[in-house]
Amino acid sequence: MSEIKLTEQDLAPFTDLGTGLETSDAGYRLSRNGKFISIEPLGTGYIMQAPDGYVREFSSASLLLADPIFADLSRIARNQAILLSRHKMTRRPVPISTTMIGVQGNIPAFATTTTPWHALDQWLRDLKASQDNNTTDLLLIDGPAGVGKTTVVQETSLLRAENYDGSAALIFQIASRGRVLQNISDLIAFALQDVRSNLTIGQLRTLMRHGLVQLAIDGFDELSDPSGFETAWSGLNNLIASARGEAAFLLAGRETFLSTETILRQLTSVARTDRMAALSLGDPTPDQARGWLLEQEGWSSTLLKKEFVDPIFDSGSYALRPFFLDVVAKEPIALASDSPPAPDLLSYLADVMIEREAQKFVERLDPPEGNLAGNVYASYVARFLEEVARDMSENQSEAIADDALDLLATVAADGILPDDQVPAVVQRARTVVFLENDLRPGHVRFAHEQLLMHFLAREALRSVGDGETPRYIRRNPFGRDDIEVFGNVARGRQEQATRFLRQVRILLAKTSRDRTNSNLAVLGVAAACATAPDDAEIEIQGLGIGEMFFPFAAPKGIAIRDTAISILHASSSDLREVQFRDGVTISTLEIDRKSRLPASIPRPQMLVHPGGATVHPRDIEALLAPRDMAEGENVLSWPPELAELLGRIDRYRGFWLRTDEDNTDPQGRRIVTHSEWQEVFSALRELDLVTVKSRQASGAASEFVHFKQDVPLVQSGALYKALLS
Repeated sequence: MSEIKLTEQDLAPFTDLGTGLETSDAGYRLSRNGKFISIEPLGTGYIMQAPDGYVREFSSASLLLADPIFADLSRIARNQAILLSRHKMTRRPVPISTTMIGVQGNIPAFATTTTPWHALDQWLRDLKASQDNNTTDLLLIDGPAGVGKTTVVQETSLLRAENYDGSAALIFQIASRGRVLQNISDLIAFALQDVRSNLTIGQLRTLMRHGLVQLAIDGFDELSDPSGFETAWSGLNNLIASARGEAAFLLAGRETFLSTETILRQLTSVARTDRMAALSLGDPTPDQARGWLLEQEGWSSTLLKKEFVDPIFDSGSYALRPFFLDVVAKEPIALASDSPPAPDLLSYLADVMIEREAQKFVERLDPPEGNLAGNVYASYVARFLEEVARDMSENQSEAIADDALDLLATVAADGILPDDQVPAVVQRARTVVFLENDLRPGHVRFAHEQLLMHFLAREALRSVGDGETPRYIRRNPFGRDDIEVFGNVARGRQEQATRFLRQVRILLAKTSRDRTNSNLAVLGVAAACATAPDDAEIEIQGLGIGEMFFPFAAPKGIAIRDTAISILHASSSDLREVQFRDGVTISTLEIDRKSRLPASIPRPQMLVHPGGATVHPRDIEALLAPRDMAEGENVLSWPPELAELLGRIDRYRGFWLRTDEDNTDPQGRRIVTHSEWQEVFSALRELDLVTVKSRQASGAASEFVHFKQDVPLVQSGALYKALLS
């Protein structure tokens, strides 16, 4: 590969303000930081001279641009290493699966025998070595929330910065950090500011064009606007076009949004000569998860085999996500208790951590009430973290300054703690385990984005239910992960969720000129799915919705009319009770074999399904033809009543079901009160498709059931034979 030659377009962004770039047959002359510099071609390289006697020869344009007079990339690398090293992975990471596929053009092999970031670093080096001039390389990094996309990108960026010697490009990791941005240039500006770089975006484009910097956009799916991501796509298209040469981009996000079909359709600036690959990150296997846990303090084979611990690690469990597994690793005592985890693992872990933090308050402050004060401090810790989540969301930031944290710690104490305890509690609040130091000095953040979403969901339930409409409800978009967490939180807070739904109905009857009604619509749907009322009474009309997700089976009473939905997530969802009326359009519909759809659902522009994605109307019609979506790959013909119950059970897998009708949650109640439940339950026990534990509850023995997650019940021939032979 021959070196890209220096052009007037490359040097123009580096000239001092108010001066021009002079070009001649002899080369270029420009003013840079108050000094006039001449650059002349010298064979295949260049010679740079300044009036003070400074003379240097460079064998390529890229080496010239990396000189301290222009980019000073060595200084930026040092700053980046300092910034990122505070969160460097120092222990063996949670094992995850990595799968690299080529989408367009020839790509090098990807090693799977080392850590993902060492493998990615070497793969990117090999990719650069095989790159042709005037091409662009794109790598899509996809995977579900909590699988480690951010960690992989951050560790690879740190690896490059720590070992920077000019032989490989620096990787600039840019992320929304909670901001709602409509211009990708804003995102880049914040990233440059973080590493104390005085580079402009125009100068960065030059460095990218010459292969000196690679751009990693972490959470590209979070870049949104009212037009359904159009501004974000447009900004990236412009950046790719202007950086064409030896540029490389890494786009990390959810697998649904970053499907190769979507990328190829939206990125019109990608040429046929460009290369594209996709790196998919997946959860560890149950055996890998158990093996990794055995390396962590407090874990043993005996603990892993305890009755309420072992089923958590079935295939498909949330506990296998690296984020959850990392948190689980810190809670061996809590998970070894004689009580089953709450239906939602994140809520369970959050509650356990809150109780532990409350006990630390008791031990440190020694209140007059003694241990009886534990519940009060638990309420305070939860309210404090809810206020922190709200402040971050309203300021569109994933971090908060220490002085603002102290103020929120004081506000959260109002009505919960006596005035004489507030100063001591405020001092202790900033050390709670949920928070950690941010990359920026003097700031803290939640230990993981999932925790931020959890406490924001709690805050939204409480504040909206009390008649308030927070600013983040009026302004911030809610994506699939936010909605899923919200649904799980609402599921465990029936009374709050009922009040929330009541306010949603009132507010949806009014008009709004911001995102209020769009956000309340998707959150209201999630709350209705969680509480399973007899009639949800939710009328969605005349809205533009970015993403909609049904975390559980939809109850009756949800109607949608004259509404544009950018992405409808229907994977593993039962939408048969949803009424899609006139004027509903869906840009992207995501389904899987468990999806159950009503006949009234409109045909989307693009359909994402287990076999890939398609925009062809004929294929979409064939895939959505009226039939039971869950039976697309299943020849078993279940009676409607049994199919309905098995569908409910399939969507409940991963949770512990309490069979006591009076004490289970709404979704569980719809299972245990089903007319076919006892017969199905008996068959599942005989076939060893459930784990059953008994505990004393409210004076009576209560059974807790955990359904095996690696066997889709609607496809089980053995179960079919047991129930229908």
